[in-house]
Amino acid sequence: MNQLVEIKELLKTRKLKATDLRVEVLAIILGFGKAIPYQEIQNSLQNFDRITLYRTLNILIERGILHKISMENNQSFYAMCTLECSTMGHQHQHVHFKCEQCNEVSCVETKEPIQLAIAYHLITDFEVMATGLCGACRL
Repeated sequence: MNQLVEIKELLKTRKLKATDLRVEVLAIILGFGKAIPYQEIQNSLQNFDRITLYRTLNILIERGILHKISMENNQSFYAMCTLECSTMGHQHQHVHFKCEQCNEVSCVETKEPIQLAIAYHLITDFEVMATGLCGACRL
């Protein structure tokens, strides 16, 4: 099945219309292959309205299609969610890793589930961020 058909089907399963901008944004993110900076999404789009792009990204997050990674200096990255995410919430069990040399951000699965408990608190979501050298830069 080609990528555009898969994107349209994904949007349909999350009860979203396959607008041109939604399809194009998801194609850009999928084509990038890792977490993509917001600026890169903007640079890849031809004709778009910034407010519409902002709303598009937010609805894709709300529907469990994308997740947002906030890094230092208010830099935002976006990555595809797994099938475990839904409109009910995100189910990420991975680390957001930023390479200090090439500056790429990626979602890295862990061998063991990440668990966090704080006495007298109910944790509904948390993010784990790590920095260092990625496999390619480490060699």
